[in-house]
Amino acid sequence: NEKVNIKTTTNEKMGFIGRREGAASYCVVSLEDYTD
Repeated sequence: NEKVNIKTTTNEKMGFIGRREGAASYCVVSLEDYTD
């Protein structure tokens, strides 16, 4: 069973990203141990 959650937001007027001079990407991972 795999679960994926995607959220979006804007960075308007926030540094070089808001000025369209660059891009950013973020990844959050939650891991669970299934060993006995």
